[in-house]
Amino acid sequence: KLDNVGDDEVLKSAKDEIIRALDLEEYEIKDTIINDLLENGRQSLSKYEKYLLPDVYEAAINENHGKLMKSLKKYFEQQWEVKYGSSNQWFILFLKEYKDAVNYDSVLKRAAEYGNKYLKDCPILSIVLQLLFEGIDDTCMDETNVFNDLWCTITDNGLKSIGNFSDNKKRSVLFQALREYYRPKLFELLEKSQVKDKDSLYELALDNVAEYGWLQGLQAVRKRIIPIFFETLLENIPVSGDTSGKSVQPKVEAAISENNQSCVFGQDTQILWKFSGIGNPRVTWFFNGQPLPTNDRLQVTEADDGTSILSIRQAELGDQGVYTARAINAFGEAEAQTTLKIDCIKPVINTNLNTALKVTKDEILTLEIVASGTPKPHIVWMKGNNELTPNDRIQVTTLPGDDGKYTLTILNVQPEDQGEYSAMISNVDGSLQSDKCKVIVSSKSS
Repeated sequence: KLDNVGDDEVLKSAKDEIIRALDLEEYEIKDTIINDLLENGRQSLSKYEKYLLPDVYEAAINENHGKLMKSLKKYFEQQWEVKYGSSNQWFILFLKEYKDAVNYDSVLKRAAEYGNKYLKDCPILSIVLQLLFEGIDDTCMDETNVFNDLWCTITDNGLKSIGNFSDNKKRSVLFQALREYYRPKLFELLEKSQVKDKDSLYELALDNVAEYGWLQGLQAVRKRIIPIFFETLLENIPVSGDTSGKSVQPKVEAAISENNQSCVFGQDTQILWKFSGIGNPRVTWFFNGQPLPTNDRLQVTEADDGTSILSIRQAELGDQGVYTARAINAFGEAEAQTTLKIDCIKPVINTNLNTALKVTKDEILTLEIVASGTPKPHIVWMKGNNELTPNDRIQVTTLPGDDGKYTLTILNVQPEDQGEYSAMISNVDGSLQSDKCKVIVSSKSS
């Protein structure tokens, strides 16, 4: 594989530096070790620990800024330019532009560590993807299989699978890289299917496949291909799996990403949004633009199908507002919003006051109202136009629960307690006044 480097000086220089870094001058196995390192990166050195001085091995295998890593990074960087960029000037310009990018060194370090492990069958496309998407890290490469999912999706469905790619320069670079991926496969497929390259048909097909993927891209040139040959083409498309319609970046799985929802005060409700995207996008919830704190009343759960569910128990007026679900993966983010309205029910008096009541002096006066509403109404008892203030003699009680029974009790009734009594029932949605009850206080019977 190393015969393809294209510049013998690059290879010779790399070998010399590795020999010095590992003190390999006198070892017969040095060529095996060097070739393995240049093909598979530093991690392959563990196979040769017994052939190296302990101090040299420990430094080489552990130091990220040591001589070996510097030599390997230099070699792979030069290989990118010489081996892959010699016939693609756009790729050379892309590498120069990205040298100062925050993830350039980490991508280069990954190459030095693992060699060609992640280059797939198109190194240019692999390098471009790793540099364009800063969120791709070593975890994406191995543990979560995210990079492999990205690779399958984009090489089946083309550039269109990268939604919301507004940066035209990045889009152009990725389009060129996809052309490099599809070119040998597509041209070989066209030739085997006996399709002639008439009037630049191959290049036109390449542009469409790079943009729209195998199926949709070939459909775009269908009218220029003999039907029997086109059938052969479709039968031999090298699609890597069921990735049709799969989104790379997070995507809201709904016709619109905003909606309105309502809930009656005190009841339980749920807000849910479904997201798709490579690598199970992580969803974070916000309330009126601020991170949503979860507790016993507000809880978030994630379903296996990508649905994020916010559950609200016993909704309060303070829960009214805008809820935002933000999904993020290594390639981008997407948001969905729900505006929640908390509905209330105006107070209703179910059992009103009697219009008149006679009570004997020194006895107990009891007035009772039954009212309902959501939230539970508040009551103010009145005598005439004056609000009654509870004390040891005047007692106001409200039964707990939803019975809605409100009671005014006056102990040791006196003549001055005589008059018209009423109650004002209210909640946030409205208020109403009860009937008036005329209380007459009579003297004790002899």
